[in-house]
Amino acid sequence: MKLKLLTAVAATVALSAFTIVSTSEKDLVGAWKIDDSRVNSIVKKVIDKAVEANPDAEDQITAQKEAIATMVQGLRLTINADHTYKNVSPQGTKGGKWALTNSGHTLEFTKEDGSVRKDSILESSATRLKLINRDLADTILYVHP
Repeated sequence: MKLKLLTAVAATVALSAFTIVSTSEKDLVGAWKIDDSRVNSIVKKVIDKAVEANPDAEDQITAQKEAIATMVQGLRLTINADHTYKNVSPQGTKGGKWALTNSGHTLEFTKEDGSVRKDSILESSATRLKLINRDLADTILYVHP
């Protein structure tokens, strides 16, 4: 009897370790900033993407590394309970609608122009939001400012 109970408990623990927990909408609501530990990686991705689009301007783009870092550090994402969001950056404010899809595993942003970005949620809690930004093909960790 003990062996059956022990086996059942061990199986439950082992399987739950690999279960992805769905994201709660209440965990998403609030103001977020990019965690300092991810800024350099994001700056590199932004520069690489800009150079890929404009290979002749590589020197000029690379020379703007500090300005790009300042921009990334200044980004703020505000997710509202009414399913609207705002991205605030030194270049201005943009917004739109957001939704949780794919059983809470995808955060979908519909921009004002109608374009849609779907980010995979790797982790979400009241203090951390870790996404795979599909536009940058990078993992971004957001924390509350």
